Amino acid sequence: MNSELESNARPTRVGPWMGIAFVVLFVAGFIVFPTPTNGKDTAKWARWWTDSGHRTAAIIGAYLMVLGLLAFVWFMWGLNQRFRDRGGMMITFGTLFVTLALVSALVRAAIAGGKQFGETPVPPGADFSREFDQIGFGVLLVAGALAAGAFTATASYLARRDAILPGWLTMAGYVVAALQLVASFFFPFLLFPLWVLIVSIVLLRRASRIDTHVPVASSA
Repeated sequence: MNSELESNARPTRVGPWMGIAFVVLFVAGFIVFPTPTNGKDTAKWARWWTDSGHRTAAIIGAYLMVLGLLAFVWFMWGLNQRFRDRGGMMITFGTLFVTLALVSALVRAAIAGGKQFGETPVPPGADFSREFDQIGFGVLLVAGALAAGAFTATASYLARRDAILPGWLTMAGYVVAALQLVASFFFPFLLFPLWVLIVSIVLLRRASRIDTHVPVASSA
């Protein structure tokens, strides 16, 4: 009976798998979402969303990012279950990151979605198209990145305290968190999903070792 309770108390592998899903879906959404290669090209922006292919790709990219963020919520919940004391601040910062990233994805896809689903005319000229995209990036890479950094720092502290993750990974988490202060350069922000990916893989490997060494209890 006790062995069964201990088995049920052990965190499942679903959370780490959702962390991997977050990285795959979110990054794929970024890649799929189309924008002109030269963001300063006014002529390209003026006709960008008149192309149905661009609109469709933007909507698919936004959906992938949204699904990835929902997976992140599951990852965050699963990570929180492993701590001795639940990380309220970690959940708060993680939720804030998800909210801001959702806003970012929806703002960037607003013109494409409005035209595709609501027959809203594409705004003339390049100003609206370019500025909506810049607002979306600003929400993600400034406010969203700061929330992601706070989440990473808090999660690293709790994981180090409870020996959930190896020391090198928690220290790397602090570095990733600090670099989110300059995430407007984009590359530092990419370190955040990379950290989530590595954390998820480490948690899966540790769960495998635990399952290997824990004896199966008899049903007597």
